[in-house]
Amino acid sequence: MPLLVITGGPCSGKSTRAQALYDYFKEKSMPVQIITDNNLDRNTVYIDNTLEKQARSDLKAETQRLVTKTDLIILDALNYIKGYRYELYCITKLYQTVQCTIYCNTLVHLAREWNATTHKYDAPVFDALVQRYEPPEGRNRWDAPLFEVTPDDPLPLEQIADYLANKRPPPPNKSTVNLPMSDTNFLHDVDRVTQDVIDSIVQQSKMAVFGQQFSIPGTTEKITWNQTHSVSDLRRIRQQYLKFIKTHPPSKDNTNV
Repeated sequence: MPLLVITGGPCSGKSTRAQALYDYFKEKSMPVQIITDNNLDRNTVYIDNTLEKQARSDLKAETQRLVTKTDLIILDALNYIKGYRYELYCITKLYQTVQCTIYCNTLVHLAREWNATTHKYDAPVFDALVQRYEPPEGRNRWDAPLFEVTPDDPLPLEQIADYLANKRPPPPNKSTVNLPMSDTNFLHDVDRVTQDVIDSIVQQSKMAVFGQQFSIPGTTEKITWNQTHSVSDLRRIRQQYLKFIKTHPPSKDNTNV
């Protein structure tokens, strides 16, 4: 049981629905986790394109890290961009599991009243997110199946559970399938070496100044420190490389790490 993507505008009741889903599946003794953006400073993040992009990237990375064929993951966030929901669909397709979308369709005037009570969003941020919101469509394979609920609607819990339990995952394609490796230790070695590289960069960068060169474990090459990279940036680059190496394995003669 894989991924439940909850989407909706600001103050549309997403977290309430996420908690109801969590409680329902927990009562059924199913392993379930919630990934949420509730820890974000919304008025800082959603007014800055760079910060918002980083926040979405972090949520997606956490989702990819946790998605399995057995654990249920609930992603409680705005998820308001169509292309972003497609990226989430590609993750579940990569791991050969399924997902569905719960759309909290709350009238804007009601959401605005809730926001006035909770003070989660400044008015300009709230209005900007409402304008940018791209509603899901059930005809899109990455939004399907789509369960649309208004504040007065009960969650179709049994329908959601039935879908997750019985729906076959979409077949992998060339862009998502992991090709078999000729050396079973290869991916493990790559994972270990890249982690060592990240750890070394993080450690050395603490005292580095722009233009300074420092070495990387396992090689005589040096890199010039000319840009500030956060730890999350480095982890994201590493994950992108690991994903690439799985689908584009080197030849058997070139698998020495």
